[in-house]
Amino acid sequence: MPLISSFSYYGEMSAEGVTSDVRENYENGSSRLKARTLSRLKILAGLPRAEWHEGYFKKLSGTCEGLWEIRFEADNVQQRPLGFHLSATEFVILFWAREKGNKFAPKKACEIALKRKAEVLKNGNLKHALWLALE
Repeated sequence: MPLISSFSYYGEMSAEGVTSDVRENYENGSSRLKARTLSRLKILAGLPRAEWHEGYFKKLSGTCEGLWEIRFEADNVQQRPLGFHLSATEFVILFWAREKGNKFAPKKACEIALKRKAEVLKNGNLKHALWLALE
């Protein structure tokens, strides 16, 4: 199945290369977390944006306005990578949050993600093609 949507992630350049909590959370996660992440992204990549529904993906409001969350459970924790649509076909993952008791952990997850969104919009070099093969 050809990809309809693509993913990028936020990362800063350092002497060692790109540093990113998004990638670190994935790479340091359990095999279950990696499998669930890959599965969710593959599902979303194969769907037109109009078909991304709340079971997999949710638009946020309030202090998180302008962000969306990718939704899945792994290791008995609600995983909530936060990001935004850079275009009709590209979604940028900005920050890896978790949800506990209907609240994000860490508490400043949306604040961090919104700051990163503004940075990506100013400097496209802060977004990087997703390292995972989704096809």
